[in-house]
Amino acid sequence: MEQNRKPAPFNVVPDDTDGTTWALPENAIARFGKGKHCNIALSPNSTYFAVGTTIGLWWYEMSSKSPIALWETERGMISALDFSQNGEWIAVANYDGIVKVLDAQNGECRTQMKRMQEQNVYWRLDFSPNSKWIATANHKGIVEVLDAHRGVCVAQMDRGEREAKGADIYRLEFSPNGQYVGGTADNVGTEGTQTYIWCPETGELIFKFSGRNFAFSEDSHLLAGLTPDESESDADHINHCVSVWNMTTSERIAHFRVKSTWLSATTFSPCGEFLAFSSRDEILFVWDMVNGVEKKVYTDFQTTRSVPFYSTEGELFVIVDGEDIVEVWNVERREKLRIPEIHRNSIDAMWFREFPQLILTDITLSKESEVCNNIHRISTLRRFDYVPDPVLFLPDGKTLASTSDRRGIALWDVESKQTQETLSEDKRITSFTVLPCGNIIAAYIRGNEDFGCVWNAEKPDEPIAEFTEQAQLTWKIAFAPIGDRLAVGSRAGTIYQWDFKNKEKLKPFIGHTDFIWSVAFSPDSKRLVSGSSDKTARVWDVETSKEINTLSLKKSSTLMEIAFSQCGKVIAGGMSGELRMWCAENFTILLTIPQPQRQSPYALVFSPCGRYLASGTWWEKEMEKMAIRLWDVASGENIATLWGHPTDIQSLTFSPDGTLLASGSFDGTIILWDMKPYL
Repeated sequence: MEQNRKPAPFNVVPDDTDGTTWALPENAIARFGKGKHCNIALSPNSTYFAVGTTIGLWWYEMSSKSPIALWETERGMISALDFSQNGEWIAVANYDGIVKVLDAQNGECRTQMKRMQEQNVYWRLDFSPNSKWIATANHKGIVEVLDAHRGVCVAQMDRGEREAKGADIYRLEFSPNGQYVGGTADNVGTEGTQTYIWCPETGELIFKFSGRNFAFSEDSHLLAGLTPDESESDADHINHCVSVWNMTTSERIAHFRVKSTWLSATTFSPCGEFLAFSSRDEILFVWDMVNGVEKKVYTDFQTTRSVPFYSTEGELFVIVDGEDIVEVWNVERREKLRIPEIHRNSIDAMWFREFPQLILTDITLSKESEVCNNIHRISTLRRFDYVPDPVLFLPDGKTLASTSDRRGIALWDVESKQTQETLSEDKRITSFTVLPCGNIIAAYIRGNEDFGCVWNAEKPDEPIAEFTEQAQLTWKIAFAPIGDRLAVGSRAGTIYQWDFKNKEKLKPFIGHTDFIWSVAFSPDSKRLVSGSSDKTARVWDVETSKEINTLSLKKSSTLMEIAFSQCGKVIAGGMSGELRMWCAENFTILLTIPQPQRQSPYALVFSPCGRYLASGTWWEKEMEKMAIRLWDVASGENIATLWGHPTDIQSLTFSPDGTLLASGSFDGTIILWDMKPYL
């Protein structure tokens, strides 16, 4: 069977090499971001790699790191994937609990499986070397082997009694000869981290050990694992030791303690004669397995984070994740590869550390010269680790701002559909606002430590305000439109506010008795509306922090989202199964609009003219796409419904002229919609 057959170029748009306009829904102009990723799978000979994300299956050419196709867009929400060893198939699982086996060339579905009727998400997939079986692990920690061609379960793995059931299998793979399946489970109660070795045909547990970072030798005769010291009472289960088992007899043939604080990664050489492992106290060890002695110790790499790996020719390399820079070294030659600097907080470093095979494949195939050319291409795989919430236009309407990856605020050029720059790149952002002058004010609330910080996004090293609070703060933040203060809810119901222009803590809003889910200032910043789990919605006077009135809610509902019209005369609120509007002057109900199919409008925004309201729904079971609905404020008529995101809509914003609508979703993307046909 020919390996690495080129995948069909589904959804490719000519002249769009980045995929910004691929597989767009009707009346969408662009999609920023490629979705949250779940995994990356390399084709057997590394000609292509596939990235499973919340919006579909992206195919990339390995040599150029450029996208060449986008599959599985009907549902998206991919949770796991893997190639068969012969390159003929690719297995894909999604959040609906469905596993598909697709022809890797034409995308035809050869087998489709759904093992359980209740909600079931597969987090791990691994093809057997003979391409007949797929090992799976789901969100309850259940491990099974499925027949890839018949779509039936071959075996369910024995894990014995467990204190709690959850998605604790974070590594799952067959041995190179296919006779064993190894899985490592974390957070399994008092046992700590455990690695299991099973028979794939029967599910029988062959043996297990405390520890992680297991590695099979190429001939599958040996298994190595990093383990705690059995002679010590180690409540933290720190890996001080290396154990090696003979897989034929299941007997441990070697066990040695290393003078190290914590061992972190291990790998066999291709010949199986040597075992390399690293530690968190800046040491790299190589063990001679034939003679059972230490061969070499390297102390040249000043880092607590290093990952060793061998090239196909048997040369030892190491990824060194330093304090500021990520580097790659040829260990035996003591040569650092000449690659561009990769800073730890950059998008390049993030992908390099999480999916090093994207670049290491070039090294292992003796193509070190190509590494330099490929490093910069990794940044084209940009995606969002956090939800793009909020999403806001700048006053000129030409630039869109959103939270970006793990840190910073990305500025997107609407016309070119590309990122211009990222502000506060090294800062974690909880929320931000765009002031009328165009300045961006950002905040980070660390609720578990009751700490907050506010700064100008263009001057991240000069905080405008820092504060602490003896309360469990929530992530819900409201900035005053005039740009002088912010309000933050708490889990107990108190809403705190700070004047960051005058750098002072203001009187809190006291009245709610439970978790604060929503807060919003009026356009003139004189009033604040809040919704709480105590099933009340309250209106506050900002100057005095006193309650003015309450808003009438649907029975036993929580106000999850609040929006003011730009004129300040109408308040819109979203709650479970209902959209409601109130008069902002006398707080009477203007409209009550039941929502279809129990969809909850938890993202709201008024158009600049105030005549229209956009609402975005959250995910409901068995729905493939979420709805964004446009409403006529005067009549309550639903004038249009847009379908595009596969999961929760969490942020909506209109351009200043009302011709564009941007939607940010839990899927990690922003879709830009053309409003001219509707408004």
